[in-house]
Amino acid sequence: MIGNRPGSTRERLYVSTTDTFDADNDIDFIAIEHAINGEPAKLTTAEKIYAACVLTSRRYGVVEVARRVGVTRDTVNAWQDNGWQQCKPGPRKSDYEPPQCGEPRMYRQHLKRGEKCDECRAANAAADRRYRLTGSRAAA
Repeated sequence: MIGNRPGSTRERLYVSTTDTFDADNDIDFIAIEHAINGEPAKLTTAEKIYAACVLTSRRYGVVEVARRVGVTRDTVNAWQDNGWQQCKPGPRKSDYEPPQCGEPRMYRQHLKRGEKCDECRAANAAADRRYRLTGSRAAA
């Protein structure tokens, strides 16, 4: 629906009157204009942040900003808290623990390196036996 036709009660919001594209920041102002007026538009992350900043500066609520931009309200709040910059995810904690000697997965590493380890070999054999009997490699 076009919001600037005669008889429309909704005010149309405009982003830029001269530019249509900002090559430095990869921002398409026409797409942003469509999004902030509630029209469907595919936006990049930079465009979403810009649109959210424009809507917030025009005193729209966080829920309405998030709906128009197509993100969650937590994302809008995070952008605002971060000074309208894209939030960088923190370092991801890995659940992976390196294998220790005496585990079946370490036996496979020994084989790859051409090493012999009787402790890991016995652990691998026990895991194979357990798998054949129970269908699981996990220790009971």
